[in-house]
Amino acid sequence: MCETDMPRLIQIPILHSSVDMGSQGAAYKAAFIAQYGAQKWEERVRDYDAIWRAIEDALDALRLDMRQVKLYQDSLPVCGREADLVHTLAALGSRNHALLERLTSAGATLVGSESAELLLEEYRLLGAGGGEQAESLLDRRDRFIAARIAETLGPTQIGLLFIGALHDPGKYLPSDIISEPLVIHAPPTFFSSKEHPR
Repeated sequence: MCETDMPRLIQIPILHSSVDMGSQGAAYKAAFIAQYGAQKWEERVRDYDAIWRAIEDALDALRLDMRQVKLYQDSLPVCGREADLVHTLAALGSRNHALLERLTSAGATLVGSESAELLLEEYRLLGAGGGEQAESLLDRRDRFIAARIAETLGPTQIGLLFIGALHDPGKYLPSDIISEPLVIHAPPTFFSSKEHPR
């Protein structure tokens, strides 16, 4: 298979908001503040819009044929209701999910990316600070995401993976998928920190 026929995955580092976390938003915010402090939370909120503008600009600059694009989203379960979940979170003000809606309207295909069971386990651990258990769970989630990409991203297609900073599903992708990061111009604090609860 020549390189131009190989599936391509563009990994997009994202910053979650409490809205993105749905019913677990308050627990997410509390866990973040407990770990990093209220000042870091305020910085994060301030940077949120700038980061999402930078992501949108970088994606627009790629000029992709959206009919060839599959969208993968951290924390979006395989459930048959993916578009409804994205719409609900976009309506609540999630920049991430509003962008997913815009891309699907342009022809991209939304793909459920995570195991609902693993996400429920994650939500249970969110407030408990699970340590090694949380690390193991993150690894299992990354394996699941990589498997979903491998089974749904076809030759000549491009996947856009919206993924939190602690994740690394790329290490589990098969070698026939070309993986690369999206180059964005965002506030330096976004790149200098791993201050992202899972």
